[in-house]
Amino acid sequence: MAGQRQRQSRLQGLLTDLGRKPAGVRPPAPRLDNMPAEAAERVLELFRALGGTAESMVVFRPGVWDIVLADGSLVELDEEQHFNRYRRMSLEPAWAESLPWTDDYRRYCDEHEMASLRKASRGGYWASPSTERMFGPADPPGTFGPSGSPRWKQRALYDAMRDALAAAGAVRLSRVAVWDELGGTTLARVLDDRAEADHEALAELVALRST
Repeated sequence: MAGQRQRQSRLQGLLTDLGRKPAGVRPPAPRLDNMPAEAAERVLELFRALGGTAESMVVFRPGVWDIVLADGSLVELDEEQHFNRYRRMSLEPAWAESLPWTDDYRRYCDEHEMASLRKASRGGYWASPSTERMFGPADPPGTFGPSGSPRWKQRALYDAMRDALAAAGAVRLSRVAVWDELGGTTLARVLDDRAEADHEALAELVALRST
């Protein structure tokens, strides 16, 4: 399996083949204090639903956008570790219904949590000091007790920050997943160079998943 950066680079190359060239300048990463008020409140509601409290409130610091295109569009590539019960929770609110990836992503969360466990149940994938400050001490790796995985919760929260911006119309976002079917195979196999890319199918997928 290729690494995350390799997969992103491969996806960027395929988009470039389609004439979707990368931007010269990246927009800033999402931050709560720069979000529309309604979107920020939606993120805070999820933070509380995941077990965050006023006492554990810290600055939310998602990473930069995966792919930024010259036309201003953003593309996020979601790998195996993104699909689990906490991400499913982030897609339950009514405001998420309008997002073009919600139905597929809910299904992937239901069907592929074991793959998330195989990839992300150890070390910093499961918990870290910073994520435990946000959501409390972790359960043992792979155990979903009262605490579960603080890192998984943080990842779901940060994905929801991007979703909330898209739902508010603040960004033009497309999400694609390693589990997406692409010309008779999966996007994961294409990005790992284990299957040929179907450029037409990729163009259709990105268009269907764009806000």
